[in-house]
Amino acid sequence: MGAPEFDAEETTRPGRGLAIAARAIGASGLTLAVATWAAWLVVRPPIVTAWAYSWVTQAFVLVLGALWFALLPIGVLGLVFGVSAGSRGPGRAGVTLAVLTLLLAFSGAAVFATTSWRHVGPPVAYFDTQTAR
Repeated sequence: MGAPEFDAEETTRPGRGLAIAARAIGASGLTLAVATWAAWLVVRPPIVTAWAYSWVTQAFVLVLGALWFALLPIGVLGLVFGVSAGSRGPGRAGVTLAVLTLLLAFSGAAVFATTSWRHVGPPVAYFDTQTAR
């Protein structure tokens, strides 16, 4: 009578929860990274050739850039969980998904940061500072 006795080896698997978390984080990060790249490739090429950008397009492109930078810590978190879980089974799958997420996020962040932003922004950014005489 009293509290049931638990065997420590039966109830605790040190890496199982981390492996599941790594796989879930890696899969969701990879899905978001692929969707962000798809949206970038659909939206960005046509607006590069346009002279005037609409505010909606500018906001959309900035949100896509922010998503790439937000994916970086998500990928790192999945990688840390996967490495902590061990090198077998779901832990390895989580590490693989996290590494793919990081590769897509780094490449997207690099493309976003190096894209030409000429003539982007509110018209007040283009005002002439020289006074007319």
